[in-house]
Amino acid sequence: MRRYVKSLLIVVATLMAGGSGWIAWQLGSPDAPPVSRQLPVAMSPSSALRAQFFGATTLLLRDGDHAVMIDAFLSRPGMRDVLFGTISPDATRIDDALTRARVGKIDLLFVTHSHYDHSLDAAAIARRTGATIVGSPSTQQIAFGGGVAAERTRLVKPGESFNAGDFRVTVFRSLHSPGDRIPGVITGPIHPPATAQDYKNGGTYAYLVEHRGLRILVHASANFLPGMYRGVKADIVFLAIGGLGAQPASFVDRYWRETVQATGAQLVIPTHWDNFLRPLDGPFVPLPRLMDDVPAAITKIDRLAQRDGVTVRTMPPIAPVDIVAALPARH
Repeated sequence: MRRYVKSLLIVVATLMAGGSGWIAWQLGSPDAPPVSRQLPVAMSPSSALRAQFFGATTLLLRDGDHAVMIDAFLSRPGMRDVLFGTISPDATRIDDALTRARVGKIDLLFVTHSHYDHSLDAAAIARRTGATIVGSPSTQQIAFGGGVAAERTRLVKPGESFNAGDFRVTVFRSLHSPGDRIPGVITGPIHPPATAQDYKNGGTYAYLVEHRGLRILVHASANFLPGMYRGVKADIVFLAIGGLGAQPASFVDRYWRETVQATGAQLVIPTHWDNFLRPLDGPFVPLPRLMDDVPAAITKIDRLAQRDGVTVRTMPPIAPVDIVAALPARH
C-alpha cells in the first residue's frame, strides 16, 4: 500500500510544479474491460451456488443455506483519507452494499492478509452477519479492535480446513505481491479511526473453496510460493492481477504456471484491478495508470490464457453470478 501512497505523493508534487496535463493523464482511469467479458448475472434466486464480487478482492459465495466471504472491504475510503488522514469502516456504505447484495447471514469470513483494502470492514461485517472471522493473528487484532469477541475468531493454519454446510475451505500460505510496503504484524487491537499504514500485512494466505464437487481457488495477491499448489486441483481461480502490469513477462509466466496451470483451472476471474479508492455505487473502473497498469496486466494474462485454452472473464459489481453455469464446456 505504501507503493500507492508514494506514487500519489509524487503526483501531488508534480501537480504543484505545474504538470497538470501529465497529471490528468496519469490519474485518469484506463477503459474498463468490456461488459461483454463479464459473466452474466443470475436472473432468479436459487439454492445453486452464487458468487458476488465487491471489488478489490472481496468475494461472497453462498448456496441459499450457507455463505462464506473472502476479504472484507466495502467502505473503500477515498484518496485524501488514505493519503493524509485516517480511515474507518463506513457504516452507511457497508449497510448499503450488504442490502444491495441481499446478504443476511455469513458463516465464515476469511481474510487473505491484513492490509486495509482486505480487512478494514471485517469486524463490522461480522457483527452484522454473525460471521466468524478467520485469519492471521494480525487479522484477529483488527477483529478485537472492532468489537468482535475472541470466540468469534479463528486463526489460520496452512493445510487446515473449515466447514460450513456444503462449503469446505482449505488454507494455503501464500506471498504478497512484490514490493509489499507495509510488512510486519499488528501487535495490538486497531481501534478506528487509524491510518492506512496501521494495517500491516500480518501474513498472506490463499483459500481453496470446495462446494459439491466444484473447486474454487481464491488467490488474492499477485505472487506465489513455488509448488504451493502441487497436487491441488481447481476448476476456477479468482486471480489477483494487481501490480502484474509492471512485472516482466518471466514473472507473469511463473505466476500463471504456479496458480492456473498447476491446478488445471479452466476459468480465471481477475481480481484486484479496480480502483478501490472509489465507492461501490458505480461500475468498476481500473486503477489510475500511475498506480497500476491494468491493461498491461490483462494483456499478459490473456496471452497465457489463449495459449493454454483457459477462459478469462470478469465479475459484475455485487450482482450474483451462477458460478457453476459460468464454467466453460470441456472438450
